[in-house]
Amino acid sequence: MKKVLGLVVGIVVGIVGGVMFSKSIAPEEGSPEERLEMTEKDLRKAQGEIRALVASGHRNEKRKVGDGVRNMMWRIRNGEDVSFDDVFVTMKPWMREMTPLFERIRRVNEDEWADTMSGRWSSNYGLDDGEKERLSEWFKQRSKERAMKFAEVVGSDESGFVDFVQSTEYDWRDAEGAEVLMEGMLEGEELEKFKFERLNERHKSVQDEAHGNLTRLDQIVELDEEQHFELFGVLARGSDDYRDGMEFDGMESGTSQLDQSGRNRAIEDVLRPEQRDLLDAHREERLKKAESDMAKMGLTLPKNWDALEGDRF
Repeated sequence: MKKVLGLVVGIVVGIVGGVMFSKSIAPEEGSPEERLEMTEKDLRKAQGEIRALVASGHRNEKRKVGDGVRNMMWRIRNGEDVSFDDVFVTMKPWMREMTPLFERIRRVNEDEWADTMSGRWSSNYGLDDGEKERLSEWFKQRSKERAMKFAEVVGSDESGFVDFVQSTEYDWRDAEGAEVLMEGMLEGEELEKFKFERLNERHKSVQDEAHGNLTRLDQIVELDEEQHFELFGVLARGSDDYRDGMEFDGMESGTSQLDQSGRNRAIEDVLRPEQRDLLDAHREERLKKAESDMAKMGLTLPKNWDALEGDRF
């Protein structure tokens, strides 16, 4: 649960810096002073837009935010259940008001991310200027699509805290889909190099996730050697990064990808009855611990809370 609490603190304290792709950006080739100057310029523009919005009739929305926070604090003081879904509901009007600022920050990070990735791949695979520009535009479009997902969550009255967290998650898979464009521009050795490195990157992600989950499962139920072998294949197939045709140990029963429920059923089929009891007890203890951590702050778990922990046991 520490992972979730740390993420919550990051959202509440530093939401502007945490929502729009900054984690995906490698160190910039330009100087820090140059980047700082660019960011400050965009922030000044955003501040002007925000002041204009407030002056043009958005004061009622601001009042709603204050009323929502006061109502939530009243509920906490009176011992009522409050979840992070409730917290997120009070944040939505404020976040909608701050949309111009989020968009400014996204554009700055979008340019940096696109330039970094297109520059890196251009250098690695010998792209010409035109190909590099096409790739940069692809990454910018990807950024816009992610921003649209974020905006949909913030703008929806039905979305919850877990939806918000998931809309801000990103990693190396944000380049997913660029293979089609790259394979149309590359040929020969460069094309084979690109395919190999992307497959190797995905393969390593699957392998690392499977090893980590297998270690945690072993600590819970004490797997024997045969179970280790068979369950590694199950856990590999349960990874989001797994693709049909990947080869790992323990895959005699099939090579198709498993969703989380299918993966869990496959795990239980391999475990002995007493091991399944241990795993169920661990899950129940994990739930109680999470509820206890939230209760210390006068909060309850958001709906679908376990999705924040991914596929961890």
